[in-house]
Amino acid sequence: MVHSSLSACGFVHGGAAEVIRQLRQWAGPATLAMPTHTYFYPGEDGTVEVFDPASSPSRVGAITESFWRQAGVLRSLHPSHSLAAVGGGAAALVAGHERCDTPCGPGTPYLKLVEQDAGVLMFGVSLNTYTLFHTAEDAAGVGYLYEPSPCVLKVRESGGCVRDFPMRRQDMKVVRRFAAMDAWFEARGLLHRRRCGRGEILWLPHVAAVHEAVTNALRADPRLLLEAAAQPSLPVSA
Repeated sequence: MVHSSLSACGFVHGGAAEVIRQLRQWAGPATLAMPTHTYFYPGEDGTVEVFDPASSPSRVGAITESFWRQAGVLRSLHPSHSLAAVGGGAAALVAGHERCDTPCGPGTPYLKLVEQDAGVLMFGVSLNTYTLFHTAEDAAGVGYLYEPSPCVLKVRESGGCVRDFPMRRQDMKVVRRFAAMDAWFEARGLLHRRRCGRGEILWLPHVAAVHEAVTNALRADPRLLLEAAAQPSLPVSA
């Protein structure tokens, strides 16, 4: 899986298409995946935009937006945290996301990536965008992860029918310190970094080990991923 920022490393000849071409060549026969999050949550007036996997643009960067529109790329049916993938394992990876009541927990493509011990490449971005932190938070049962009440989103299915999509929404008012976890990962041999133009690349070759380390650490200290003293009254365990 690749998290990315096209501009962070400076000018790239060929733009997003060239980055994707190089990534697909590097991945070879392996499945290549990218988050294509849209965050279609209810507005203040209660209205919610309908997620259509064939047309709703990704809101997590130009590379992801270009990637999911390429021929042969599949996209999961999820109104906030869709994932796009190409390769032999793509269909199995994206399948069933529409039946999950959390964005990144059990049954989702994100937990499947952990179970398959995928590698994650952070191209020009910090760990602030590392979606699998939420997968670990779910596995550890931290009490601050979700809003108290589920929300109802909307998706357009392949036949054109629009249906309601009940989901437990992550509480993003809780301030995390994901980006600062890079030193924690490096100290445990879980992360490698390289310069790339004006930015850098972070490489986590074994996310199963990352997930186990973070989940166990969260069970011991549920505030591990929170900004220090940011939310002293938060429920930290479920």
